[in-house]
Amino acid sequence: MTPTLRGATLRGRDIELTWSDARPPTTLTLMWLRDNCPASLHPDTRQRLVDTFRIDADLGARAITVEEQGRGLKVEWADGGQTSRFDAGFLAALRADPDVLPVTIRTWSRDEIAGQVPSVPYAAFMSTDSAVKEYLEQIAQIGFSFVEGVPGTPEATQAVAARIAYTRQTIFGGYWDFTANLEHKDTAYTSMAIGPHTDGTYSLDAPGYQMFHCLAAECTGGENVLIDAFRIAEIMRREAPADFRLLTEVAVPGQYIDETRGIHLMARRPLFRLDESGALAQVSYNNLDRAPFALPPARQRAFYRALATFNSLCSDPSLQHRRRLLPGSVLLFDNWRVLHARDAYTGYRRLAGVYLNREDVESRLRFLRARAGEAI
Repeated sequence: MTPTLRGATLRGRDIELTWSDARPPTTLTLMWLRDNCPASLHPDTRQRLVDTFRIDADLGARAITVEEQGRGLKVEWADGGQTSRFDAGFLAALRADPDVLPVTIRTWSRDEIAGQVPSVPYAAFMSTDSAVKEYLEQIAQIGFSFVEGVPGTPEATQAVAARIAYTRQTIFGGYWDFTANLEHKDTAYTSMAIGPHTDGTYSLDAPGYQMFHCLAAECTGGENVLIDAFRIAEIMRREAPADFRLLTEVAVPGQYIDETRGIHLMARRPLFRLDESGALAQVSYNNLDRAPFALPPARQRAFYRALATFNSLCSDPSLQHRRRLLPGSVLLFDNWRVLHARDAYTGYRRLAGVYLNREDVESRLRFLRARAGEAI
């Protein structure tokens, strides 16, 4: 239920709002209210039309009124009779970080996920927005989910991706479909084992989400592994705090080199990237792509110790969800959270997939939440 206003009090150049529920009062400046007046937004683009820098910093309000039984706020300005009206729901939903999609993250281990592997059926996913929303909510909370019953074709794979967002273009193209042919300078294009990692450690903006669909698996071996790196972070923060802290501080460079095509990509960020509140925002790890970099000897030794702690947890079977990908099951996972790996295999295996930008996936979920009348 949307909270309603109980009262509004003018205090100098601020307005203090009190609410009908238990939330604390909200204080907004008159400058902010004038700058964000709904009447000053373009009706179609929702862009601000008011010239912020022509607003008098000392402007005042002649009167403020709670309207519509607490569902609205009216501000009558003292500089010419203009009136601004605000919806209480809009004011109640204000946050310092509106770009952050509210999600209750559920970290997991092997046994915790075994009986509740997230998935949605292909037919519902392709025909109803509610199934797409359920799928994206699962990924937001758990870090991955499957669409089950997908035809084993490139067209079906791309159709699943298109239900969410447009495909991200990278040095590997957009939609990719390959066998062990070493088409690109990457061990993913071989039948060798691939250790736990995230993709794009060499990209300034690493792909937010990655989709896999195995189109053919005429082989032995090749089991896929998913690891919740946010769970590893929880363990390290609790049991190895010095190692955890160091991995939030050292910016590790990643690189991708393809001399034939004249490509040398590089980017740097900590293995555990924290946001401004100190919460974990991103895990970035690929030991194969780590570029040479130098630290003072004592810090270099500490870095290797911390990296070894992280790697030992990645290698712990109790933290690994294992599954052999087969035609019919499309996997989408959060590349900023979930590490993926693959055992070596012998035989023929054809894998397809795409990258999706993080902001595009979050945009889709925001839209679906708003359509369902939920908080975004």
